[in-house]
This record gives sequence, structure tokens and C-alpha cells, in this order.
Amino acid sequence: MRGLIEKDLRLTFMRKQTIALYLVMAVIMGISMNGTFIIAYLTMLAMIVGTGSISYDEYDNGLPFLMTLPFDRKTYVREKYFFSLMAAVIAWCFGAAVFAIIDIVRYGGAGLSEIPMMTSVIPSMYLATAILIPLQLKYGAEKSRIALFIIFGIIAVLVVGSGQFFEEGNNPFSAVIGKFQNLPGAVVLMILVAICAVATYISYLCSVRIMDNKEF
Repeated sequence: MRGLIEKDLRLTFMRKQTIALYLVMAVIMGISMNGTFIIAYLTMLAMIVGTGSISYDEYDNGLPFLMTLPFDRKTYVREKYFFSLMAAVIAWCFGAAVFAIIDIVRYGGAGLSEIPMMTSVIPSMYLATAILIPLQLKYGAEKSRIALFIIFGIIAVLVVGSGQFFEEGNNPFSAVIGKFQNLPGAVVLMILVAICAVATYISYLCSVRIMDNKEF
């Protein structure tokens, strides 16, 4: 797996000028907008870059060549999940450092207490990775992005459409949501991590099955 991670890092840094531009844009937006935005933005960007490494592997018929190297398909799939998570954690740490610097300069560090709870960004964003990796392995980069947009569009419609229902006090779900909102932040974070772990495991099983059925 170390060789695959090194390969993806080298392929990623081949676009260092584009990545540097994204980082500069993130810092500018972090200064002009809410400082916590930069953490979420960079984490999301890192996960897009992580899953995008599959496109690099498929370019110019490279994936069949990779499959001739001494590793199995499960290792390839595991590396994609690990690489995306590693990229997200590094980007989150960088974003948190920039946020801390901006907050100290502007407000004397008054907002630094928000950083621990911003760790919830990682599992929240990683849910998108759990959806995108099997889609990309199955359908390729372009079709998987279209499918992801459709899925998120359906989720957004359901959330907006059900907003009034959950706001009403005469249904059992309102009480459950009220209790959930009153939970300590650490408990909510643990629940979110557990949901992300289950979703990632299911996604991993699907991705392994997709790779096993591929013919090169």
C-alpha cells in the first residue's frame, strides 16, 4: 500500500500549481468570510483530490497496467479510502492552523474554542467519499460526478421538503430531534463518526465487489 500512496502523492503534486492556487483562494476566502469556512472548504477539496486519483489511474489505460503489479484489488480499494482520509486530515490541519492564525490576529483567539468541534467536518465530508469511490470505480469520473450531484439534489429536496414536518410539535420525530440537538457536542461527534464508519464499510464492500468484477 505504501507504493500506491507514494504514486498518488506524486500524481497529486504534479498539479502543484493548481493546488497552490486553491490554497491561496482558500486563505483569501477565509479572511473575507467566516474563518471556519476555510476548514470545511479545504477538507472537501482534499477529498475531491483523493477520489480524483482514480481518474489518474484510468488515464491512458493505466489501470490494467497497475493490476499487473504485486498487489491485489482489495489493497487498491483500501488505499483509495485511506488516501482520501489522509488528504482530508492533512487539509483539515492546515485549515485549522490558518483559521487559528486569522482568529488570533483579528480577535485575539476568541474563536479558537470552535476548532475541536470542527473535527466533525471530516466524517461529514467523508460520507461523500464513501458514495463517490464505488460510483467512480463503476461508472468512471464523469458519470460518477453526475450521479453524486443527483443524489445530493434528492437529499436536499427531501431535507427542504421535510423541514416543516419536523418543525411541527405534534409528531414523534420532533421530540427525537429535540433530544438530539440537546446532546453534548462530543456525543454528536461520536454518533457522526459511527455513521461514517458504517457507511464507509458498506461502501468498501461495494467497491471491492466492483473491482473483483472488472475485466482488464
